[in-house]
Amino acid sequence: MKTINKFLAAALLCAAAPAAAAVVEELAARVNNEPVTISDYKRAKEALTEQYAAAMPDFFKQKDAEAQIEKAALDKLVDEALLRQKAESLKMKVYERELENGVGEIRKRFARTPAGEQMPPEKAEAAFRAELKKEGVSLEEFRERIRKQLMVQKLVQETIKARAKMPGDAETKAYFDKISLVLKDGEAAAKDLDEEAKQDLLAVAGKFREITAERLRLRHVLIKVAETATPEEKKAAQDKALAVSKEIEGGLDFDEAVEKYSEDKESAARAGDLGYVIKGMLPPEAEEAAFKLQVGGNSQPVETKFGWHILRLEEKRAAQKLRFEPVKDDLEQVLAQNSFAAELGSYIKDLRKNAKIQIFIAEKK
Repeated sequence: MKTINKFLAAALLCAAAPAAAAVVEELAARVNNEPVTISDYKRAKEALTEQYAAAMPDFFKQKDAEAQIEKAALDKLVDEALLRQKAESLKMKVYERELENGVGEIRKRFARTPAGEQMPPEKAEAAFRAELKKEGVSLEEFRERIRKQLMVQKLVQETIKARAKMPGDAETKAYFDKISLVLKDGEAAAKDLDEEAKQDLLAVAGKFREITAERLRLRHVLIKVAETATPEEKKAAQDKALAVSKEIEGGLDFDEAVEKYSEDKESAARAGDLGYVIKGMLPPEAEEAAFKLQVGGNSQPVETKFGWHILRLEEKRAAQKLRFEPVKDDLEQVLAQNSFAAELGSYIKDLRKNAKIQIFIAEKK
């Protein structure tokens, strides 16, 4: 659970107080008389699930992944409540200018459309107000939420972050050496660590493997094949892919082929761009074809579970050797975050000792 704890440590730095409920809700928990609603719990669970899906998709291969997320979501809400209560008891001061800046930062999120276009101020304000209405909070209740959020941030900065230690050069170099061994020998290099430390090291090593591995910049034309397609439909898709491939060989510009034929609408909006990929990211059939291409070359139609792909290699970057100096600052930040997460965990553990925490969510399952 160490990695989950780190997600929580990051989340707690920007933890927001719950909205005032317009109606009485069922409770997931109660923390020193502060209610934690079922809707709070569901939102926290959804947010953590999205974070893990983006950052660590392999996490969901674990049999108890959902149970871990559920526990982590509830722990997050309990810990947020405890930190808020502690910040209030210490009377952490939030100045009006800080509050206005905090509210302004949230308002900025509504200044652009989902496509990234700048919105007129009146429309941006209307979108902001509509979101408040959707959540069932007034502007004053929202401001109070931000004020409490800023109180927690000050508590964390002044009380907890001050305890976290920046690593020395020797500690950072030793950590680099462990990562290098994992990249060379795989999981066997971490066999002497406990499970939490092992998973933590493997996750960091995995990120550096992505950075240093051989990578390709690909585009594609996709002719989709539904999972429920009949043999005739599958044959028709194959024939279409072969015909498109022949057109490209005959001089059809790849951009035009994407615009005219690709059924992957998301990548087609980017001229078929799939971004950079490394080994292990593509379906095996596509990977084998892609890594045989020369820059500027196009593949013959390749079948995967998604359909038929015509791949084009735009760029190839050779694998790089992991060197200490270029990644030293990154490793220092990882170790500093580890130290902060440990200090935060210890601080919250002390808060829990003297707290009255009632958990109801298990009773509702």
